[in-house]
Amino acid sequence: MTISKVNNIDVLLTVHGYYGDQHQIRHGLKVNEAHGSPIVIFSPEDSAIKKMGPHICRAVGRRAYTGPLSLERQKLHLQAMLEYPFSFYLCNDSDSYCLAPQLPEYLFQEDVLWSNEVADTMHNRDHQVGYPYPRLAFQPPYFMSRNIVEQLVAVADSVPCDPLTPFIDWCMMSWAIAGNIPHKNFKDGISCPTTIADGFNWMRSAVRNEGKVMIHSVKSFQVLNRMLDDRKFFLGKGRVNVNIRKR
Repeated sequence: MTISKVNNIDVLLTVHGYYGDQHQIRHGLKVNEAHGSPIVIFSPEDSAIKKMGPHICRAVGRRAYTGPLSLERQKLHLQAMLEYPFSFYLCNDSDSYCLAPQLPEYLFQEDVLWSNEVADTMHNRDHQVGYPYPRLAFQPPYFMSRNIVEQLVAVADSVPCDPLTPFIDWCMMSWAIAGNIPHKNFKDGISCPTTIADGFNWMRSAVRNEGKVMIHSVKSFQVLNRMLDDRKFFLGKGRVNVNIRKR
């Protein structure tokens, strides 16, 4: 199925985090604002972000990093997204970004759930006989049409939380599989921890040398600055000192 892209204005950009993440979201706000899309900041009711520049802030669901409450909150955030009449949704956590102001064209050409699909083979599932899902986790950013959001919401309550991997990146995968929702890995994405040297250097190389733009996870404005600098280098502008100022 081919989808016609209007422009970034037909995309709602959502950022999901906790009260304690608000400094991180604020530091990266200019990157999200560069897309030109309306922005809604989502947080839990008991750890709410109440103000973020001129953007709408919504508090929905309960705070939990993992487990059933976190998965229920993810479903509630998806439901709340549907209250806004957009055709497409780019969903970032507080530590994920699209580095390119213009969203990649391929995202609009197939009606699938796009994410950073990574292996979950570090989890031993030998005791889970008949485990019905691929050995994957779907990590942010997420890009999807309104149709995909509706399908994810419709199936969410039918999938119990997995005790070994009670994470949002697992539930996004399992909901897609349970609902027969098509999914694909970003063509230009990378997801790895940048708080350790190997992950930081891997992401830098991927952005600088391969043009990766859908990135996760970036925990500081210093790392984000470096990734923006490497993006500039990839685009042929040389080594430019890009500075996201603290607010």
